[in-house]
Amino acid sequence: MKKFCILLFSLCLIGCFNEKKLLKNGLTKKATQITEYTIKTKKKYSSSDISDTLLVNIKKYNQNDQIVSAQKRYLFSEDTMKSEFHYNKNQKIEKEIVKYLNDNSSFTVHYFYKDTLLIGTESKHKNDERAFEYIGTYIYDINDKLKESTLTQLYIDMETNDTIKNTLEVKKYNAKQLVTTSTISDFVTPEKSQHFSYTYVHKTLVKVKKYDTKDSLISTIENEYEFDRYDNWITRKTSINGKLDHTLTRVISYK
Repeated sequence: MKKFCILLFSLCLIGCFNEKKLLKNGLTKKATQITEYTIKTKKKYSSSDISDTLLVNIKKYNQNDQIVSAQKRYLFSEDTMKSEFHYNKNQKIEKEIVKYLNDNSSFTVHYFYKDTLLIGTESKHKNDERAFEYIGTYIYDINDKLKESTLTQLYIDMETNDTIKNTLEVKKYNAKQLVTTSTISDFVTPEKSQHFSYTYVHKTLVKVKKYDTKDSLISTIENEYEFDRYDNWITRKTSINGKLDHTLTRVISYK
């Protein structure tokens, strides 16, 4: 189940963020590779904290600033997931092939378009006993700007072929194509349903608030960034309810 669930210079104050033009790689400058290290901060019995590296993610890009592969090593479980991205004649992602190197299992995410607009995705993860199907949809306004997306997770019993809708995630977007709110509805255990609100400075995510089904605030997640000379962030410290939870560092190989 864990595998199926697997989809946050000098230290700068918030007021220092400037609107900037980003390439397809999410950076201000061309790069061949981005290596990300997720480091978890854990409390121990003494006054100081300890840190463990949980995940190493290596992403590679082509001449068009498009991602071509990603390899994630989960150090806590000694598992590795590798993704390869294939593009159509319009240079849009056509499919993503995902492989788990430890047990040689794999699945494919298919992307569907109307003209050049992404309108849907579909993937299925299965074994001898059960399967999970993920169906994504994308809705646009009259100006072809993304305004809403959904992701549905279906459980399929391989013996009876019964299908059960497990979860539905709905995201809303603003005029800058940034997520403003999201809702995760859990149809199996409704009390686990949650919704989120997102706050940005320009296009940089700085705060996420998580609420339960009764609209009670569960947690506040805040991001603090460090930038390099090209105005791309290289360190993101994430705190939950005021306590440092983890740090994501990026090593960017520029062209």
